[in-house]
Amino acid sequence: MKKFLFSRKYFVKETIIIYKEKIIIMVLASKIFYLKEHIGINTIAAKLKDYRLTEVQQIDDKEYEIGKSVTSLEATDNGLKGVFEESFIVDFKYRDEEFKIPLSITTYFEFYRKNGNLFLILLAKKERANRIATLFSTVLTAEKNQILEIEIPSETLQKLVETRREQTKVIFFDNVKLPGVEKLSLYGSNILDTNLYQEYIKIGKIWYIVLEMEENIVVGLTRNGIVTFFSKILEEEALDFIKEKIIPLSRLI
Repeated sequence: MKKFLFSRKYFVKETIIIYKEKIIIMVLASKIFYLKEHIGINTIAAKLKDYRLTEVQQIDDKEYEIGKSVTSLEATDNGLKGVFEESFIVDFKYRDEEFKIPLSITTYFEFYRKNGNLFLILLAKKERANRIATLFSTVLTAEKNQILEIEIPSETLQKLVETRREQTKVIFFDNVKLPGVEKLSLYGSNILDTNLYQEYIKIGKIWYIVLEMEENIVVGLTRNGIVTFFSKILEEEALDFIKEKIIPLSRLI
């Protein structure tokens, strides 16, 4: 699955979802990582508190601060949360006119400690989340490879969908044993009651699922910790949901 997912019931492109031919909301994407080495929360706070890499650029007669910074750091019961902000200049063209417009993108994040492991949750799509995780790894440890993706075992995803059979709407399988076939997929209602599901689960591993995990909370979930909310949810609620429902599924817990 690349930038879009298409079936008769679901169409997802970038941050918009259409379900049953009705536009619902902009989806909220996120990804979960973990830190390889032990770092204290106070150390993380001290290193991120003053992180700012900016410069001033001018558009017409007005100056704008462009770059990256960490803001709104706040201690939590089991960690630290804050906002990562990137500001840059975007070029637009309207007919024969060109415009430069300053733009800021904010990403909510939280470091969360559970059972001796330290997790990093980033409320961003995959590419941006990966980039911020690498940056944080460099800032905190001077190495790029100290913040890694979590893993949710295929067997765990299988148990999850098989306990919520009617709520499961999409399943992708990878590591397929058929020659020339990389992925298989199932869409629709009651897909776990089909012969195809029984066949696919024998020859592949579950990579991605879409299901209603709780009432009115539809979630897409991959083995490497990408969580997509297809239901209306606030950032704080999404962080809490990930901590309570998704992180316990990881191989580290």
